[in-house]
Amino acid sequence: MNKTKFRQFVEFLLKNNLVIVPQYNVEGYLHLAELKNPKDLYLGTELPLDSWKWYLIPPFQKMFDYKNDQFKEILPKVGKQIFLGVSILDLQALTLLNQVFEQDPYYQEIKKKTIVIGTSHVPKENFYKYFAKFEEDKLEHLQFDIFLAVQKNGYKIYSGSEDGQRLLDKFKYKNYQHIEYAGPIREEGLDQQMVSVMDGMQNFHEQKIWDDLGKRCMQCGKCTIACPVCFCFRMYDQSNLEKDSGYRSRCWDTCFYNEFTQVAGPAPAAPKHRLMNTTSQKIYFWYEHHFVRTPASFSLPGCVGCGRCTRTCPADIDIFQTQRDILKARQRKK
Repeated sequence: MNKTKFRQFVEFLLKNNLVIVPQYNVEGYLHLAELKNPKDLYLGTELPLDSWKWYLIPPFQKMFDYKNDQFKEILPKVGKQIFLGVSILDLQALTLLNQVFEQDPYYQEIKKKTIVIGTSHVPKENFYKYFAKFEEDKLEHLQFDIFLAVQKNGYKIYSGSEDGQRLLDKFKYKNYQHIEYAGPIREEGLDQQMVSVMDGMQNFHEQKIWDDLGKRCMQCGKCTIACPVCFCFRMYDQSNLEKDSGYRSRCWDTCFYNEFTQVAGPAPAAPKHRLMNTTSQKIYFWYEHHFVRTPASFSLPGCVGCGRCTRTCPADIDIFQTQRDILKARQRKK
């Protein structure tokens, strides 16, 4: 697809859809926002500060109403939306979220109305170098509808789903290749550096790393908001003034907040009723979630190496430096 045809494709997408793309705001930051003018579309090696999860897992979501013993599920009311310009790292993140929320009707209701169009631009923020360069055979382990492989004069087009094929056919573009999704696990298994970090956390624990981070961390939770694969939420049950009626909702949560691990029932005075009382315990828990529990549960890395958490941290905590410290401790103790 040459550049002229691609511009026509973008205009075609804008006719009947909400198109979300990376674009610079008035302050000069690259963010995700609705595309109004095709000239504002950014396709390149810089990652937007925010992630696509904002549009798949709303920060606040009503789940059901109840009245007496009757429950009414409230599925999201969303129109068709297109994610255009999803980097390879963010495709990895979406592939993981698809696994995590595979049985979640609220997530699936939004996902089925969403078309994901990825690009082969390799982000500068690519710590693991999983995609040091674009390689076609890795596409079969990512979930997408259409993929734009950057070439000198345009893009080579791949489809990754029937929805993607239908959209290309509707645009009357036939020169594309279909990639069948083969599951998230690559033949060579998990990234070896990720495996080493997991081993270091499980078998070569060094408390000084977490105590030092605990002295710096402010427990603000910005890292979890910026992270494309943080997915924890809390439930709220709200009673109405009308008798025996109300609703349940869920909203984003973070393990850095004091209420995250509160235990119900009789307990000693705070903070002893929490499972995690210190900042060092909380930050260790966050890293353990990404580098131990997520790979163990889903056979996918719980970190895609995008560096968003580092970019947003007011205490300048660098996730990549922490991993290097874990690996050094592992090497010393082996």
